[in-house]
Amino acid sequence: MERLTYDKMVAAMLTDDADYDGKFFVCVKTTGIYCVPSCKAKTPMLKNVVFLPSKKEAVAAGFRGCKRCRSEFFPDVHPDWWEKALDLMKSEITRKITEDELAGIASVDISTIRRYFKIYMETTPIAFHRKLRLEHARSLIEKGKDYLTTAYECGFESASGFRDAFIKQYGYTPGKSNGNGKNRL
Repeated sequence: MERLTYDKMVAAMLTDDADYDGKFFVCVKTTGIYCVPSCKAKTPMLKNVVFLPSKKEAVAAGFRGCKRCRSEFFPDVHPDWWEKALDLMKSEITRKITEDELAGIASVDISTIRRYFKIYMETTPIAFHRKLRLEHARSLIEKGKDYLTTAYECGFESASGFRDAFIKQYGYTPGKSNGNGKNRL
């Protein structure tokens, strides 16, 4: 087993190296928070850091888990509802899902889902689902499918709404995706 030196732990923390997650925890004296080495939170000053070998020792020393990296739940950092929500979004790329539907499947309040997506995906759940639908739409268009039909088949309610979302996501119109360069919408 590899011996963890201070320098190795500092290097792992500075590079957000997930290979060291669970091998030690980064405890920040000024905030009272402990993180896994791969945490994406702002890197603390080294003079404020203590490295501890376990969550148990971090808690015993008075530190609490980080809400960003969910260190208190390591190694199962995702909540139980996470996979259900992602599965729903990935399986329903041909229609728009609602926040109420997502909250119902996940069995948690939508504000919890929104907060989690903001922290871990850096977007909202609805924006994430829209991106999945747009990726599917672009794939269909690139395979030669008519983009107006594709828009409706991917859950967009209007051609202009689809066009605007497509341009925002990809920087060009759906008509440019099919290789003919024509812009019909």
